[in-house]
Amino acid sequence: MAEPVRYHGKEAVRQAAKYYGQKIIDPFAAHIIEEEGFVPGKYKDTKQILTEGVGLTGDYIGKNFFTEVMPVFMSKAASYNKNFDSLPEETRKALVSMVYRGDIKPSHKTAALIKAGKFAEAADEYLNHDDYRASKAKNVAAGRVVHGVQGRMERNAAALRAAQGSK
Repeated sequence: MAEPVRYHGKEAVRQAAKYYGQKIIDPFAAHIIEEEGFVPGKYKDTKQILTEGVGLTGDYIGKNFFTEVMPVFMSKAASYNKNFDSLPEETRKALVSMVYRGDIKPSHKTAALIKAGKFAEAADEYLNHDDYRASKAKNVAAGRVVHGVQGRMERNAAALRAAQGSK
């Protein structure tokens, strides 16, 4: 299988909008696309999982990211804190990113801390994660300061800490 064309950042948002026929881009969707990147069509991810578009796998393949997928993840993210709509936008984006990447589940200690409004503690617990440690070790070994999963998780943790006073 040939290496697929991959888009990152703002170009990924433009390409995803074109691919899914979306004219208006919600800031939460744009944030996820910028974090995930975009590949037009189906491909195998780094773990050899069949994936499409904005990192869609499993039952989400073939669905419209904007109209069928994002509402699901927005709802899941909102379920982690009763004051979701009044949290700072960056914190809400971080929660959506955490849910979308699969970093947070209802049974996780991080989820309980977010639900309790203990955002600073939740940020620390969130970084107590195997993917974070592995990404950080890989970056150190490669001589990179922050890259990939490590950067995304650190941005999400910082957004949680910023919400501490917004309970």
